Amino acid sequence: MQQQFTPAASRPDRSLQCRTLLLLCTMIGTVLAVTGCQSSWSGSGYRMESKYSLKNRKSHISCRPEGGGSARICPLPLKIKPQSLDQLFSSINESLGTRYRFGGATPNGFDCSGFVLYLYQKNFRMILPRTASDLAAVGNMVPKKSLRPGDLVFFSNASRSIDHVGIFVGQESFAHAASSGVKLSRLNERYYDSHFAFATRLITTE
Repeated sequence: MQQQFTPAASRPDRSLQCRTLLLLCTMIGTVLAVTGCQSSWSGSGYRMESKYSLKNRKSHISCRPEGGGSARICPLPLKIKPQSLDQLFSSINESLGTRYRFGGATPNGFDCSGFVLYLYQKNFRMILPRTASDLAAVGNMVPKKSLRPGDLVFFSNASRSIDHVGIFVGQESFAHAASSGVKLSRLNERYYDSHFAFATRLITTE
């Protein structure tokens, strides 16, 4: 037997309860939206979950000395020569079109963090964390408006986790290993603009 609908006007107590419940749900939703959205700059600093907070960031990285030998600890951002930055861009150009491969960190195929790992090790002898999420906790955070070529840009599909990374190359563009292969994309493209989390600086020429 199908249940009949009773107009709200004939049951004022139920109507009041529904309105009260709706108001309560709206308030809870607002609070969750404010506390859950941790992927934007606010005021004087960046707000992110504890793993990516300013106080918990890693300020040093392991580097292999030129010519070989045991790794040493280097402060971040790592001071490099302008020629090294040019070499990075050359390596990026050589990698364009390389196929995507999950877990890949060689010219035979890259995933997003493997692409960054390979290029930073090749050009700066830096030993970086393997995943985009772990890589996001390394180095100094920088505002989007202050990006420099060589900075890393991170993206998130969820407010509390990082799932994609690329290398900023200037002129609002970044290189990354997308599902279609290594390519250049624009930060102001709708998808990347809406999923941008933050940027970090691991190298500097200054």
